Amino acid sequence: MQRGKRLKKADHSEGTTPYISATALNNGVDGFVGNKSGVRKFSDCLTIANSGSVGSAFFHQYEFVASDHVTQLKRDGLDKYAYLFMIPLINRLSEKYSFNREINDNRIRREKLILPTTDEGEIDFTFMSSFMKGVEQDILRTTLKFFNDRQIVKNSKMGGVKWKHFLIRDMFPILVPGKSKGLNHIEKVENGISYLGATNQNNGVLCFVTVDKNLVQKGNCIAFIRNGEGSMGYSVYKAEDFIATSDMTLGYNEHLNKYIGTFITTVADRIRGKYNFGYKRSATRLAKEVLTLPADENGNPDWEYMDSYMRNIENEHILSYFKTLGLAK
Repeated sequence: MQRGKRLKKADHSEGTTPYISATALNNGVDGFVGNKSGVRKFSDCLTIANSGSVGSAFFHQYEFVASDHVTQLKRDGLDKYAYLFMIPLINRLSEKYSFNREINDNRIRREKLILPTTDEGEIDFTFMSSFMKGVEQDILRTTLKFFNDRQIVKNSKMGGVKWKHFLIRDMFPILVPGKSKGLNHIEKVENGISYLGATNQNNGVLCFVTVDKNLVQKGNCIAFIRNGEGSMGYSVYKAEDFIATSDMTLGYNEHLNKYIGTFITTVADRIRGKYNFGYKRSATRLAKEVLTLPADENGNPDWEYMDSYMRNIENEHILSYFKTLGLAK
């Protein structure tokens, strides 16, 4: 067991190494850094959050930089499945701790886990590993059957589609701003509603908050980010209901679904380099932005093409993954 090392936000350098901190999201990944010195790197281990989302545990098969808010838990000879078996058991420790009672080094060394044992009373890591492999295989086979049974119709226009320019204000008859004025007026909770802000990470989700009916906005829309260094100009598709800051404008169209939404956001994100703090993405400028999209014979957006195109991409990626596991031909 070893704590990570303090690395202030101001000292983060740009890079691709996962930075693990006390967050319950994204497997504990709180960003990516390029720092080589003055940090602690770990791999093939568990981490547990000592503060923040205290008690949250994750497995990391990759090399990462650990903050001082997490502790590495490592035992030589274990595979990822044995580690995964222990995660829900470790997560239960969060019931004992809070912001006022964090998991310090002494407390974590005294904690106990109830685990399977052999007839000799030793920890049965072999059972733990085989149990989780069985769980994984059951889930993958069920998912594989679903995608094998799903009918994907190849679009006859693949490769020969016509493209046309559309104004965002014409594409989205309803364009409305987010309603929230900031997190100072709302409470963060782990199992609350998504809170969207000026970030293109986590599909726009900054955190989860308590439900305020006056602030909740309907999902199945595209959220256009109009402010925030590094994220201004991006957009995300949101299927679920959420609360959003006023730094976002939400676009609604009756034809949207997750496939069409992700197609459009990919195109819309190409505008990213146009904006900065000296030239912000105001609501007026957003409405006049141009999207170049597939068009049907009548010159309207080809919703069917966009839908089938993204469904095919999804299917190909998932089946490719199953092939690497030996579960598909």
